[in-house]
Amino acid sequence: MNIIVNNKEKEMKEGSTAQDLLHLLGYGTYAAIWINKKQLLQSEYKTTTLKDRDQIKIIRPLGGG
Repeated sequence: MNIIVNNKEKEMKEGSTAQDLLHLLGYGTYAAIWINKKQLLQSEYKTTTLKDRDQIKIIRPLGGG
């Protein structure tokens, strides 16, 4: 299946979850995800299955001081 991640097309296996995507992209679990303009809770990452043509935005928090 094909999804759009931060405006770039990405191919994923059917049945992949939001957590699978984060792992594949090297984000870890400390990232905010929106799928089709709906923000996921971190507790939903493991259970949210991605669908063909989903529009996904991932933002990583920045720390500093």
